[in-house]
Amino acid sequence: MLAHFIDSRSFQCGYFKDRKSFFEEYLLEDVSEVEFEYLLAHGMRHFGDYFFRPKCQDCYKCIPIRVRTEDFKITRNQKRALSSCKDVEVRITTPQYTQEKFELYLMHKEKFSSLQDDVEDEQNFRLSFYVNTPFGIEFEYYLHGKLIGVALGDKTSQSFSAIYTFYKVSDKKMSLGTFSVLKQMEYALESRIKYFYLGYYISDNASLVYKGSFRPNEVYLDREWRPFRNAEGDVLIPQDKLQWKSSDQLVKAATHIGLANTQP
Repeated sequence: MLAHFIDSRSFQCGYFKDRKSFFEEYLLEDVSEVEFEYLLAHGMRHFGDYFFRPKCQDCYKCIPIRVRTEDFKITRNQKRALSSCKDVEVRITTPQYTQEKFELYLMHKEKFSSLQDDVEDEQNFRLSFYVNTPFGIEFEYYLHGKLIGVALGDKTSQSFSAIYTFYKVSDKKMSLGTFSVLKQMEYALESRIKYFYLGYYISDNASLVYKGSFRPNEVYLDREWRPFRNAEGDVLIPQDKLQWKSSDQLVKAATHIGLANTQP
């Protein structure tokens, strides 16, 4: 793996208007499957070759969350989401950029204005989702032959990571976001992939709290994965303990670039 270290600086938080974010971030090239799984297991996310994880000094709300696929139990609401999208056709392929997808992404951002990010133009959209994606997978959702949604992810032999989903539906009864996660989970289970990474859970953010409904699940706290919500929906970690303080440095410079010596 080849790492380019970034001189990180604080910036406006995309989830809380009154806070600043600070990331541990790198540009990583030639990442092996073993290295990629290690990064996921230690709370790292990525867009293209840009890898990052929160390292904020005053807020610890972003919590990595994952599901062990063989333990996943679908809820009644999730079954209803599947039913609401029963006419949606799912196509699974390698990530392929189209202008239609970029326009769909822009329409999605207008609806979910709370999901602030730096991907504002076509070039950044390509670089974030369609360039340098050796583990990339794409789910396309069609209704009556028309593209209505796209989900981008990564897959290895042991891990599936949901990266980003964008869509536009005219029928408000359709729960395409939940449907998308369930279809990705279904794919991971059928492929005998052990872990399904959902990104970051934030209990105080309406756009991200839904991730806790895919259960039983685990959260990454104090450098270990701990049960968070069981199959019945019970919360196993008190709210005041649900904080992730990332104090270590995951990628370290050496005679050759390697990962920090931390147990997975």
